[in-house]
Amino acid sequence: MSGKPFVCRWGIVGSGGISAKFAADLALDPAGRDVHDVVHAVVVVGSRDVSKAEQFIKDACPQGGSAQQAGLYSQPVRAVGTYEEVYNDPEVDIVYIGTPHTLHFTNAKDALEAGKGVLLEKPATLNGNESRILFDLAREKGLFLMEAVWTRFFPLAYRFQELLHKEKAIGDIHHVVTDFGMGFFHTVPESHRVFNPDLGGSAQLDIGPYSILWGLLALHEHPDNALEPPSRITATSLPDPRTGVDLFTNITLDFKKITARASCMCNNIVSGSGEGAVRVLGTEGEIILPGALSACRPEQIVVRKYKGELPLKLAREWEDTKYDFPIQGTGLHWEADAVARYVRDGQTTSDRCSPETTALTMNIIDEWVRQTEHKYVDGLEKA
Repeated sequence: MSGKPFVCRWGIVGSGGISAKFAADLALDPAGRDVHDVVHAVVVVGSRDVSKAEQFIKDACPQGGSAQQAGLYSQPVRAVGTYEEVYNDPEVDIVYIGTPHTLHFTNAKDALEAGKGVLLEKPATLNGNESRILFDLAREKGLFLMEAVWTRFFPLAYRFQELLHKEKAIGDIHHVVTDFGMGFFHTVPESHRVFNPDLGGSAQLDIGPYSILWGLLALHEHPDNALEPPSRITATSLPDPRTGVDLFTNITLDFKKITARASCMCNNIVSGSGEGAVRVLGTEGEIILPGALSACRPEQIVVRKYKGELPLKLAREWEDTKYDFPIQGTGLHWEADAVARYVRDGQTTSDRCSPETTALTMNIIDEWVRQTEHKYVDGLEKA
């Protein structure tokens, strides 16, 4: 077997901010995160305006990906003015779709029908039916498809589950609290994508998946829960008085089998503090992910062990143990590394972010839509 790393050749669709961060992370040297078996080549970037694709390359990946910089892939990045040119490029192994989520279904469907595997930004689609159609199509064609829930692939996220599930560092878990806020309301115009109903604006669709994520990691994937879905989902929202999209959303996920609850909150009006957006409470302590962005980009785990006798003294005295996880770049590279391995090994789905995981998340979003009477603009949903 060759000692050279596998070169994963990417086509990128969409020239917005998340695509730029993804491309920039593909250009980082994998050795900086102790990865030596895969490297990344950025083959082509597609935008509806070729000049935007050209500017994107200049700003995000002027020297290509890590494979180009290491001399393992000789072609420079190309800019094209249609998405179809990305889907049909014979050099592309897999397409990353970073367009607005209102376009995810159409873009992913077109890529799959052209014979390309897809890494699809979250939320995968606007509803569960759209996701089911995409995964059925990928299965029928034998192609890779995964929702890009990048935080799942952080080494920290794996350690988080080990501490909770294997080591039982805080005893039995009964409550997960996530509170993720981004202060967009007073800083960007109401035409911005997070407030614009024509673009699927929504706190829940934009940052809500991160709040849900930690409840799923801690409770849904708890060994004693045996992947049982939530026994009850309760959702409430507060709408934007200007545009009608949700500013605040609270979703509660109950897991009857393990007597536990996830209280998942998000908002697009006020940012959180450095105290932490994620807390898991157990019978012997709590686990905290400190930092205002810890729901999406955590860098530290704090295990807080309570001292004293049960039950009243527990929360008055404690001892903290901290685990630090430095991040190279933004942190999108860990999911890219995982996808490169899936492509290399001929896998069509991910065990870490499976079709079933996406289906559950979309079911939660569908229930949020139903309970809060959230309305998409006519024509946005394709199924």
